[in-house]
Amino acid sequence: MCDREGFAILARMVFVSHPRLVLTRFTPISRRTMLRGMGATLALPFLDAMRPLGRAAAATTSPTRLGVLFMPNGVRQDAWTPTGEGKDFQFSRLLQPLEPFRKDITVVTNLGNKVSEHGDGHYAKTANWLTGTPITKTTGKDLHCGISMDQVIAAKNGHLTRLPSLELGTEPIMTGVDRNVNYTMLYGSHIAWRTPTSPLPSEINPRFVFDRLFRDNKEQRRAQALENKSVLDLVLSDAQSLRKKVGNEDRQRLDEYLDSVRSIEQRIDADIARVASGENLDPAMKEAIGGIDQRICNVMKDVAPGSRMRLDHTEHSRLMMDLMTMAFWTDSTRVSTFMFGWAVSSKNFSFIPGVSINHHDSSHHGGSDSKLEQYEKICRWHVDQFAYLLDKMRNIKEGDGTLLDHTIMMFGSSIRDGNSHNPHNLPIVLAGHGGGLEGGRHLQYQKDTPLCNLYLTLLNRAGVNSQSFGDSTGLLAGV
Repeated sequence: MCDREGFAILARMVFVSHPRLVLTRFTPISRRTMLRGMGATLALPFLDAMRPLGRAAAATTSPTRLGVLFMPNGVRQDAWTPTGEGKDFQFSRLLQPLEPFRKDITVVTNLGNKVSEHGDGHYAKTANWLTGTPITKTTGKDLHCGISMDQVIAAKNGHLTRLPSLELGTEPIMTGVDRNVNYTMLYGSHIAWRTPTSPLPSEINPRFVFDRLFRDNKEQRRAQALENKSVLDLVLSDAQSLRKKVGNEDRQRLDEYLDSVRSIEQRIDADIARVASGENLDPAMKEAIGGIDQRICNVMKDVAPGSRMRLDHTEHSRLMMDLMTMAFWTDSTRVSTFMFGWAVSSKNFSFIPGVSINHHDSSHHGGSDSKLEQYEKICRWHVDQFAYLLDKMRNIKEGDGTLLDHTIMMFGSSIRDGNSHNPHNLPIVLAGHGGGLEGGRHLQYQKDTPLCNLYLTLLNRAGVNSQSFGDSTGLLAGV
């Protein structure tokens, strides 16, 4: 007797030969099926058993997701732009880590964000990176910017998923006033805007994001976390029951998914343990407090991963990107943003060989060869992390392709060069094939082509039929 998957295949074969014959034994599993347990709810990736039969199956397509990764402080501009154009191009030094993904990559050159020309520093160029609107200069909380491109998609499609959008980051919201330019630092901590006066803060604690995706409510999340209960243990019975109902390929896909959930959960637990032990304290902080005694370690047990005390920026960033991937994979959301750091990030990158200064200082290189070299290393680190994410998504099978095939990823910065705060010719890379994005090209446009032309194009690719966005003048040809 054939299993469920075998029957589904047989049913499709019969349908092709006898389209009027109705088979009633196979009923597709709902795309909204969850694995449930006491206090835990796991959304599932797309399985073959969820695919309807016959003509309905042909019409079934995976949704298009949009992910945006923000890199603060610009790039070393003479090491960024590829040589050549169209399909005949060579990756630059900074973009070399993307070579294995050549067919999935679209590099766009000469896009500018004109509305950010008139504001000093980083703030007027970060807050409106995804909005294409001017910001109101203020030193208080009376913020005013615009609605960001990601939130336009969330407003249109957010009702289709558990979470309309997911905002992630690694650094806490910065408050106060930067007296060098007289802007509130709040502008530098947000790229996603639900309304012109309502920015969406980024969650920086991977445990909170994990629990939001996989646990039912705040009270249960806290109790289960304290008891160190794995969400997989909580849904084990439901998972075993589902495995009996699906075919071999779906079982393998389900096992891979549950292994990924377990891996992320274990990495988060390990990260919390490192914080509790004091391992993640900055060396300067250790010296300042005269060593770590037991009393300080006890206090640190309550320090959230992602605080200023952590040191492992690579693992923190990768955890957040893995959680974004998981949210896309389970269709928990179709829109997500991730900030590697806030606008004027002074993240310490001394963990990179040859780097001894922080990110913001390196970006203000003043033409110094030493600073430029360190700036390039830091920029290269960010590209490496983007490549890590693409590799994850490319290796997840979904429907007739991979998760990357059904996603549009955008990676870049809101300024070209950190030393000049230049908002022209912004560093932007697209990846994936969601919405029919072709990939494998370097597209060069006329100088200062509106960045919003790209956003208008992406909106339409994501299923939002818009005629304009921000200061757009039309769709971006070639994308």
